[in-house]
Amino acid sequence: MKIKAIILSVLFFPGLCHSLEVQPWFGDVFEFHFLGSYVYSRFNSVQGGDPQLKSPFNSNLGYLGLEFCPTSDWSIDGDVQVADTTAVPFNFRSVALQLRYLWADDIVGNPVTFSTGANFRATSESALRDVSCPSHANVDFEMNFALGKEFDASESWRWRLWCFGALGQANRGSPWVRAMAAVETNIDDKHKWGLLAIGSNGYGRHSHVNTEHFNGYGKIRQKSIDVGIRYGYRTGVWGTLRVEYQRRVLAKACPQNVNAFIFSYLLPFSL
Repeated sequence: MKIKAIILSVLFFPGLCHSLEVQPWFGDVFEFHFLGSYVYSRFNSVQGGDPQLKSPFNSNLGYLGLEFCPTSDWSIDGDVQVADTTAVPFNFRSVALQLRYLWADDIVGNPVTFSTGANFRATSESALRDVSCPSHANVDFEMNFALGKEFDASESWRWRLWCFGALGQANRGSPWVRAMAAVETNIDDKHKWGLLAIGSNGYGRHSHVNTEHFNGYGKIRQKSIDVGIRYGYRTGVWGTLRVEYQRRVLAKACPQNVNAFIFSYLLPFSL
């Protein structure tokens, strides 16, 4: 893919912008991975919220991410995020940067793939007043790891299992942990299905959420578990189109019964 591919990807998702990489596998050396996504989510209440919401809360989130591997062992990626929600009109939400190192790779003969990394995310003051924004404070820092295993069929993987975990601390408030686990299948290297579970746990002192004067989750004892299903269709050299649905099944001191619909476009390219 040359410059034409970059232009096409930007036109396909104009102005959208998130998502730092969590899977343990890295891309090819000197190859870029563009990810553009739109997320619509909706919920009716906040567990532990005071005052409680009087009407449904709608969130429209757009993000643009880019990953690059300068060597086979190192990966750097970043994202920019914008949002338009019931609480805050369309505005910049956050920007993030991540650096990861690959310790083992099952594709080249190691038993598993294992990577570690560190990232930070800077969030705007207006976004921190939005109860749907998961940021803890103005600047969030994390140390993370990812572990995975692929099971091959001919020249491509047929099944793979992987997990991700992170420990975070912001410039104020208490630490948190978050984790993700997934099982995925690849049919004819074209149809890709996945089942996911995503959880987070904050260690703040407060078990209630002031929805009218919210200022991030840094001091809140928040817990959540989401489950999701994902389908991706590979369109040859033009990348992968993906749709995903997530449902929140556990919530404490955060939005509950959240339904989220995610539409993404993933494009690998090189200059």
